[in-house]
Amino acid sequence: MEDRVMAFEAMFQPIQIGKLTIRNRVLSTAHAEVYATDGGMTTDRYVKYYEEKAKGGIGLAICGGSSSVAIDSPQGWWKSVNLATDRIIPHFQNLADAMHKHGAKIMIQITHMGRRSRWDGDHWPTLMSPSGIR
Repeated sequence: MEDRVMAFEAMFQPIQIGKLTIRNRVLSTAHAEVYATDGGMTTDRYVKYYEEKAKGGIGLAICGGSSSVAIDSPQGWWKSVNLATDRIIPHFQNLADAMHKHGAKIMIQITHMGRRSRWDGDHWPTLMSPSGIR
């Protein structure tokens, strides 16, 4: 049993990434949590979802699953956060505070959503993509 514990010991040790120290190597990757508002702002549920991970001992959570970085980038039906507006700043401050309170760090995956959108266009401008859209 002790050999198995030793095999994973490094997972629970702090790690330094540049100037950022993360308390362990346990992380949650970006995914579509579907808890943002239709306008792309975080909600109490969004914050609590990540805060529970921090309470559980996670070192790092990567949120967003893909967060819109331009107004011409569709939010999509999965309700991702919208980074195309500064209105998101206090929402992210609240999220960061909730994570840091429990010793965890948080990052966000950002992207232009490109061709990932609903078939009906979701009332957004024409889709943009580096590869063909049919």
